[in-house]
Amino acid sequence: MGDNNFEKRAERRSRLLGLLRSEDHWTTADLRTQLGVSQRTLMRELAALKEAGYPIDSDRGRGGGIRLDGRWGIERLNLSHYEVIELILSLAIVESLQSPLLTSNLKAIKQRLFQAFPQKQRSAVSNIRKRVMIGDNANKFMLSEYAPPPQQISERIAEAFLQQGLLEIDYQNEAMERRTRVIEAQYILLNWPIWYIIAWDHLRDSSRVFRIDRIKQAKLVEGSFTLRPKEDFTGIYRPFYQTI
Repeated sequence: MGDNNFEKRAERRSRLLGLLRSEDHWTTADLRTQLGVSQRTLMRELAALKEAGYPIDSDRGRGGGIRLDGRWGIERLNLSHYEVIELILSLAIVESLQSPLLTSNLKAIKQRLFQAFPQKQRSAVSNIRKRVMIGDNANKFMLSEYAPPPQQISERIAEAFLQQGLLEIDYQNEAMERRTRVIEAQYILLNWPIWYIIAWDHLRDSSRVFRIDRIKQAKLVEGSFTLRPKEDFTGIYRPFYQTI
């Protein structure tokens, strides 16, 4: 019985928190109706949330209004290793684009998230950031023939890049010729909005650049690679590309 009561209270508290987050303002009557509880039970649950650190304010001047106020967080996120990496990289990429709007707090947010993650994940993110480069925006000619790649292909490319796994691609060049290649996704470059893979091509046994929107098929194959120095990509990697 005790366990069941605890589970019910935990579920009710979670629902209450979800309701408070969903609207700017609630009346106590509306909250009681949504939860199916008495005024006394509602007040007890609100007090418990306050004690747990949630900034819950009440406004007696508006019929017993209740709201979450100020800077409340997102609780504990159970993210996988690669979800953590993608989150930090995404923030860093957006910050690197230097948008004049809605980015003033990105650096602070990124730093706080970065420090909140375990050391292993922080080290992994730092290493991967050195392999992501940002260049100029794509010109009109490049954009005229660009189409976002299918999600499945993008996911396979990202997986190969993050895990340093070999990637087999069916690539169509500017002359519309298609050929299957096995590549190492050593670095990636963004000329917004077009992504490029700076790769080691096993077919040519040399460095090559591949536009991801020209990759028609992609799959991980057996094998992995170690990182090659940027000097191996002379003529492809240019020092003025900034890493994120």
